[in-house]
This record gives sequence, C-alpha cells and structure tokens, in this order.
Amino acid sequence: MDFAQLKASLKVKVEPVYLLHGTDYFLINKAVSLISNALPDAEVTKYGEDVAMETLTTALATTSFFTTARLVIATLGDKPSFSAVNQYLKNPVAGNVLILISYREKPEANLKGATVVNCNPMPAEILVPLIAKQIAPHQITRDAASYLVEATGGYYTLIDNELNKFLAYYADLPVWEIKHIQPYLTKTLDFQIYELGAAILAHQVTAATNILSWLISSNTNEYLIFGGVVAQMRRAYYATASKDDINVIGKMLGCSPYAIKYSRRDYGNNPSAVKACYARVLELEYQIKSGQTTVATALDALIYR
Repeated sequence: MDFAQLKASLKVKVEPVYLLHGTDYFLINKAVSLISNALPDAEVTKYGEDVAMETLTTALATTSFFTTARLVIATLGDKPSFSAVNQYLKNPVAGNVLILISYREKPEANLKGATVVNCNPMPAEILVPLIAKQIAPHQITRDAASYLVEATGGYYTLIDNELNKFLAYYADLPVWEIKHIQPYLTKTLDFQIYELGAAILAHQVTAATNILSWLISSNTNEYLIFGGVVAQMRRAYYATASKDDINVIGKMLGCSPYAIKYSRRDYGNNPSAVKACYARVLELEYQIKSGQTTVATALDALIYR
C-alpha cells in the first residue's frame, strides 16, 4: 500500500509486521507515528541498524509486565537476513507489532508476509489534495499546488517546510496562486535544471540565461548542470517519440514515470523541436568528451542556438 492508504487501513486492522520503505523521511516518520497512535498502550522498543532480526522476534515474543502490547521499531542496515522475521510471521503474537524501516526506494524482496508501505514521494494526484487539506482554511489553486509539488520533487519533507513558510507570509491571504508561491519558493536543484531545460527547449533566451547565471552564482558544478540538461532532453525525447506506457519508459531511463508524464504534458505538442534539440545536445556532449569544446561554451550554444 502507499502512505495515503495507511491511515484508513489502521482504522480497520493493525498488521503484525510493517515494512516502511522509501526516500521521503517525512512520510516514514509520519507512518511510524500513525502506527504508534493506533497502539496507544503499547510498550515501545527501538533498535538501530546493527540489531539482529532474532533480537526483534525475541522482543516480540516476550510478554510485557506493563501492558498487553509491544511495538518494536527497527531501522534496517545493509543486506539484512529476514529468516527469523519470516518464521515469526507464520505465528505472530496477537497485539504485538514490528515496524521495519528501510530508506531505500524499493522494498526488501526477501521479506515475506509483511505489510509493505511505500513512503517514496507521492504523485501530484495524491499530494495536491493533501496540500489543500493541510493549509485549510486557506485555499490554494490547483496550478499553484502542482507547481509546488514539481519544485520540491514531491518530497513531503520539503513541501511541509514550504507550506509552513507560506502560512507565515500569507496568513491573511485566503487563496494562494502561483504568483504568490513563486517569489518565496525554495526550489530543488533538479527543478532549477528542469526549468533551464524547459527554457532552452522553448528558446527563451533571457529566461535560460537568468537561470544559468543563478545556478553558476550558487556554485553549482557546470558538469552537473549540463548533465542534468542532457538527462532532461533525453526524457523529453523518449516521452514524445514513444507511445509506450510511462512506467516502461521511466524504467528504461531510470527515472520516475511521473517525469515522463510531465515531459509529455509540457512537450507533447512539439516533438520535432524536442528531437532537434536532443540531437544538438548529444552532439555537444560528444564535443565536450572529445575535448573539442568546454561545458560553458556548450551551454551557451544550446541557449543561443
């Protein structure tokens, strides 16, 4: 299940073992809180990455002197062995709960029978309503909420920080629009490079120059900037040239399927321009690698093409 489904499921039943996995620390911490709140009388024991799985199952099998339930929380280290937990899941102790935390994008494959909760960044379709609920009674336009999601990479940790900032800035403003969000939004580096690539593709010279100047003044490595632009052009090309499912293309390119979805949304009406720009960026990439040009010159060539 995903994070958004967890709260509803806890009203029905608390499972014996949860595996929380993902890269959004806010969602993982929130998931732990939700499960803990569903067990208000449980005795809580926490372990670090060096704990053996046998220690966890022993704690779960031990009766508490103070309460009828135990909640055991542990962070997973590298290559954990789940044989003890898999054995425990065949006959778990009623009322006791184990939470395993993995800060990896994909869940552990060899843990069988646990309830897996995906705590990776959520798609805009889920985040936009959550944002609207969090800032109530204030309101936010859908465009502004979607822009906030894209600018933060969908990480609720960053979204929560930005919303708290906006609540301070716009305490008396009933409806927030993009024009209110943009001036104070702290954008991720990935999003800034995305905006640079978008400006290049749209041949917006002034906008592209301003964004590039900002990135360079922020001491962003020029190879990182050019590499990000190459990756974006590649996503845009395959998103517009192929009709395959976004999950298939995302897996092939090693990126989120939502990045493909956004590329189709932004560039789907102009595939020929995307193709030409991608061909040009590949040519410049080869010239950089072969020593024929510099990164700075290549970026200028893209902007002023």
